[in-house]
Parts: sequence; structure tokens; C-alpha cells
Amino acid sequence: MTEAATQLRWWLRLPPTNLIDRGDHVRFRYAIYLIIHQTATVLYGMNGLSETMYYPSRLEGARNRLNGLFRAPENAGDALWTLATERDQMEAWGAASRLMWDILVLLNESGGERDTWDRETEEGSFKPDQSRDTGELYALAAEIAERIRLLEGASTVALGGSLGRGYADRQSDIDLFVFGTGIPREDDRRRLISAWPDVRHGPLIEPACDSVVLDGAMVHIRYWTWQTVEGMLAAFPGPPRPPEQRMLAEEVQCCHPLIDPDERIGEWKAALDALPAELVKAVIGEAQNRLPLFRNQWRKAQGADDRIHLYCLANQAVNDLLIAMYIRNGRFLSTPRWVHKDTPVFNVGPPDVVGRLSPLVDGIYSRIDLASRWQVLRGCWEELVN
Repeated sequence: MTEAATQLRWWLRLPPTNLIDRGDHVRFRYAIYLIIHQTATVLYGMNGLSETMYYPSRLEGARNRLNGLFRAPENAGDALWTLATERDQMEAWGAASRLMWDILVLLNESGGERDTWDRETEEGSFKPDQSRDTGELYALAAEIAERIRLLEGASTVALGGSLGRGYADRQSDIDLFVFGTGIPREDDRRRLISAWPDVRHGPLIEPACDSVVLDGAMVHIRYWTWQTVEGMLAAFPGPPRPPEQRMLAEEVQCCHPLIDPDERIGEWKAALDALPAELVKAVIGEAQNRLPLFRNQWRKAQGADDRIHLYCLANQAVNDLLIAMYIRNGRFLSTPRWVHKDTPVFNVGPPDVVGRLSPLVDGIYSRIDLASRWQVLRGCWEELVN
């Protein structure tokens, strides 16, 4: 529950509305799905109920269960129903942000004046000022990398996210990945970042990730050890199985090295460019084997008109299809990031896959369109694997 509550605070500090502006529709809808699961997890936990995020989802009957909770915002289940059925993206985000604030106020059990102040000062507090062009963001990223290498245990720094992929715009964050013999101590990281002269907000120090607004730019710094990366790569030639650190594999494939004195990143990227056929088959098989589970739950939820559950299942099932499509094209994927940019240039996959999948993850406005959504998903799977 604590982790889910932390994620709710993050959504409010850094709203995903920039995804709407960028046309990254599938990723925005996936964010709303995550918010649904995270709010349910927090509310169930506050009431002593066991509930975590599952894949496939297990949020059967969430509307009535949440409406009946003792410790919860009034009609919390109805609020989640709105998230799952609202077609307008900004309206969906507005409903999500109101619900998250109500939950966090209840969770903190603080006074009304303090909660109002917190909302006014915290909401959107980590959004970039959008005054920089991409060239300035690249230059700032390189400058920050030079500062980070002063930390004990840090020696290799790479640029990730939209900047690393070449998709940056004025709304882009700076995502940095730091590799070395170990993860630098949290106190050392806090002291280093706090001493920078142009820090405007933060730093927020977490076990392996730091966040700070630096000279108006949102900066995320994630730490990994060399052993973690090389252990993941060493497992590829063995019995084929999807990597446990799929996000790490995805980021290493797409990152751009800034400081790489031993040329380790180049070696890692070369290994990830030559994935064993059995590994590709295993990743596809893992996703494909979940399809019957999604189908069975989908039919049950459709019969009950359980739209919260259906919305979660739709977004998860679409993500599984994209994971399989990416690995067919030699790429790892953890969550649907930048698929509207990547998939048009893929060699393998259903044509116009984003255009076909986008309506599947929209708000569920009626019972009529549910069967057709599943048929579209199944058709895309058949085109991908046949």
C-alpha cells in the first residue's frame, strides 16, 4: 500500500497530461489503468483488505466494493467507474487527480487547511518549465552526468527516456542511468544534488532513484550496478526465459552513453542487438500464454458489465501484445512508451497497430463495443504470430 500511495503522489507532482499533447494515446490510457489499480490498492489496504496489483487484473466488482468501504472518499467506486468509462482524456485526468487527492488527504489524516495548501503547492510541482529547446536539454544532461560521476561507486552514465531515444521535445524530462560497482549511498546523493547551485525543487531521494528540478528541467537519476546488467545478459544464452529486469533491458537498448570510460554500454547494447531466437520465442510465449486468461476474465466481466475490470484487462492485454511485437522486432518493452513513434518503422507486426489498438484502451462507453474490442485484439495477435 505504501508503494502505491507513493505512486499516487508522483502522478500529482508530474501529471501525465503531456502524453495527451504528444499524441501518445496508448501510454496515457495505460497511466489511467495504473492509477485505477493503485487507488484500489491504497483503499483496500486502508480498510485492512488484501489487494495488490495483479497481471491479469483481479479487480472484479471494484465499484460496489469501494463504494462500501468504511475508510474511503465518498462513492470512490463511482469515481473509478468514471475513469474507466470517460472518453475525454482531460476529463479522465481531472477525475483521477480529484480522487487521488481525496485519498491522500484521508490517508494522511491531516487538517483541511494543510491539505488545501499541500494541493496548491504540490500539484504539478515537478513539471518542467518548457522554456528550453532540445539542444539545451542535451547540454544540461551532459553537465549533470559530469557531476554525478563524483559519487562513489558511479562511473558510467547514460541518457535515457525521450532524449536517449531521439524523441525529445520541450516537455521532455532528463532521464539518466548511472552504472557502477555499487549504488551510491542515499546521504551522499542528497548532499551532492542539494549542493548544486540551480536546484529549484527536490531532491526526492528513493532507494535507487533520485528526482530533482534542476534549472527548470525535471531530472530523474536511476542507479544500477554493473553486476545487475551483466548478470541479466549472462542469462540470455541459458534456458530461454524472459529477463526479470525487462525495463533495464529496454533502457540499455535505447540509451545514449554520456560517460562510458570502459565502453561497457557499447558492449551491452551489442549483446542486446543479437538476441537468441529462443529468448525471443520465450518472451512471445509468456505473453501469448496469458491471452486465454485475459479472454476468460474478459467474458466474465463483460457479462457483469464490470467496466472497471474490463478497462484494466484491456490495457494489460494491449501491453502484452506490444511486448510480443517489440521482441519480434528485436526490442524489449516493459510498458507502452513511445509506441506511436516506434511501431511505424518496425519490420514485423500488424499494420497501423497503434491506430487499431488505441480504441481498445479508451473509456468503455457502452456494452455494445466490448465484443468488437476483443475481436480486434485477437486479430492483431493472429497477424503477429502467423
